[in-house]
Amino acid sequence: MKWSKALWLLILLVCSQPIMADQRIIVIGDSLSAHIYCWPNELRLENPQLNIQLMARSGRTIRDFSLPRDMRNVSKKDVVIYLLGTNDAVLGHKMRFVNEAFVSHMVFLRERGFRIIVLLPPVASALMPNIEHVRDVVKMQSLRLDIEFYDLDFWDESMTRDGIHPTTELNRLVAGYVYNLLAQDPAH
Repeated sequence: MKWSKALWLLILLVCSQPIMADQRIIVIGDSLSAHIYCWPNELRLENPQLNIQLMARSGRTIRDFSLPRDMRNVSKKDVVIYLLGTNDAVLGHKMRFVNEAFVSHMVFLRERGFRIIVLLPPVASALMPNIEHVRDVVKMQSLRLDIEFYDLDFWDESMTRDGIHPTTELNRLVAGYVYNLLAQDPAH
């Protein structure tokens, strides 16, 4: 009888321990992040231990994307890398709607405790002048909301297949850049 109580107590203690989840790196993006040779896959090659989850799809826009309502920060240290905006520029979406959607995304992610890293959509002559407006909205709201944001200053159109979509070499540069961002303390 004593052993069965002790066994039940042991089972109760083991089962009541919080489950620790691995940190996830969730990439929210468009075609710049979605294809097989994209920078998130290069990031996996950089460190195969990273738990990278893609929420990227060709054609995705800031304006029309809805985050899954059940999205949670399971490990309490999950990171979201957000690279959207090129299709908003291509389609000429009104910046009011891009602004509202971007703020909604950031507030949603922040409320759930994610570390958010916003990558500004790259400047590309094929996306001018609209890309500048999208970048301004993303930059302005990131500053206002105190969200980490970074410019891919090294982006070079000569390292793209079509003026927008990166070659393997450029994807490797983006992956290395993001890998370094992930290693930084977000407080700095």
